[in-house]
Amino acid sequence: MAARLRSDQGSGGGDLSRLLHPGVVEVFRDAVLWLLDKPAGVLSHPNRSGSAANALLRAPYDFSRELYRAEESGGRSRQVYLVHRLDLETSGLILCAFRPEAALALKEALHDREVQKEYLAVLLGTLPRDEGEWEDRLEKRSGKGRADVSVQAKGRPNARSAFRILQRFPRAGATLAALRPSTGRTHQLRVQAASRGHPIAGDERYGDFAANRFLAREIGLKRMFLHAWRLEFRHPETRHLMKFQRDPSPRLSGPLERLSDLSRPIPRRPRERSR
Repeated sequence: MAARLRSDQGSGGGDLSRLLHPGVVEVFRDAVLWLLDKPAGVLSHPNRSGSAANALLRAPYDFSRELYRAEESGGRSRQVYLVHRLDLETSGLILCAFRPEAALALKEALHDREVQKEYLAVLLGTLPRDEGEWEDRLEKRSGKGRADVSVQAKGRPNARSAFRILQRFPRAGATLAALRPSTGRTHQLRVQAASRGHPIAGDERYGDFAANRFLAREIGLKRMFLHAWRLEFRHPETRHLMKFQRDPSPRLSGPLERLSDLSRPIPRRPRERSR
């Protein structure tokens, strides 16, 4: 990869670990925080009408308070607050808290842009600048259990994301980028990238379906290339600066390596002009 990736080791063990989805990895835990690495295909929390079998924790979820009620051995109940969420198709770091005060402090820090989240993404096409910022007015519409988000031509921007280029693949016509959202709108990065003619590779909702089929066949990319890579924040109690970074799984790192060897351009459907 263009950047050397470092993995933080988890604290390991513990009764709570048995409640994790089998694909989820514990990265860090103390008395206040629980940091997890979620694979694509796992829900941050259960669907309202579904079971917890495919969710982050195999435990009941309280939607009104955004927390799991985890039953530990001996009948003791423990609350696990979900500080933020990742889309089903997105992998990477997701932060939880054990105490309500800590969860509230972290959510306020997110709102005040004091938590830095950075994602790795492969974008289709070549971005004209090495770094910059996207600002948009996004609108979400929900129906039949599905949320769709679009960019609105009018209205004050409510979604902001910074990008920087890590590596270009000129023969393939693709770009590896680090994306840093400073707001937390539904599908924000996916919609902002797609609206500029640079959808995330493998995105089945907002992406380029012809390109996705080509990438699945030629380099084995069979999921969306969006991974929550880095997380930086102040510990809500000690105020120590916490920095974490996690590698993408072989399902992403393998196709990324093969992207460098791709000798022909990724087929694209006509899209709007880049901006």
